Amino acid sequence: MGKKLKNAPVFFTIGQVQHNPLLSLGSYIPQIQERMRKAGYPGFERSAQMRLALQSVSDGTDENGPVPAFQKMDRFVFSDLNSTQGFILQPNAISFQTTVYDRFEGFYEQLEMGLSILNEVVGGLSFVERLGLRYLDAVAPQPEEDLGQYLVPQVLGLPFKMEEAMFSHSFTEAVLMAEGLGQVVARTVIQNGKLAFSPDLDPAPLKLQARFESIVGMHAIIDTDGFSIERRPYEIDEVRSRMDALHELIGQCFNATVTDFARTAWDT
Repeated sequence: MGKKLKNAPVFFTIGQVQHNPLLSLGSYIPQIQERMRKAGYPGFERSAQMRLALQSVSDGTDENGPVPAFQKMDRFVFSDLNSTQGFILQPNAISFQTTVYDRFEGFYEQLEMGLSILNEVVGGLSFVERLGLRYLDAVAPQPEEDLGQYLVPQVLGLPFKMEEAMFSHSFTEAVLMAEGLGQVVARTVIQNGKLAFSPDLDPAPLKLQARFESIVGMHAIIDTDGFSIERRPYEIDEVRSRMDALHELIGQCFNATVTDFARTAWDT
């Protein structure tokens, strides 16, 4: 997101490529696992994830519409030796996630490597349906500071207008629409307690850096989630181009959320 900060607040990053379904993904896992191991990801876990889906039970009458039902989805996780970054493979998606993010170029290089391994082992992906890139940044002021020095007024919420009142949390959200590309959902959550992940994210088996693990007290999480939804033939160069564009938009949203004071504090 522009100039690299010496002590950047990003504590978790995930990139995802959703592709055509691979119903026989399990049969390819031994080959993929061997390639991942040689690429620096020897850790392996297999689990099942339950997801909610709508299933039709129509018998020809209007009264019987879709009903919710849980479906089991296999999930294969490949992680590095230190449990700081790794891949998640599902029948319709590959994700790369890390808790030691440095620069986008290095991050995307790993995602592209995993995507290339998958593409080669399965004999070629047919299409890409959704691209996603998401950053979580932790804003934890020093004891003599407050969040108002780090965040712009637009995301501070009622607690900073009603200082005598007690709030459990504050939440703001804005959705940036980028014609021809997709959207960026920019959220800021302010809360008092231990740093935690959004309920829809499961970072396991990754470990947080110590400086983020120790955050307790009043803090904010800047959750910036960019995605592009459009079915297109699988072309690795186009995936990179669209990911670059999402990264640029996410950077703009992040920079519009934090102050010059924050940028200086994170660069010392």
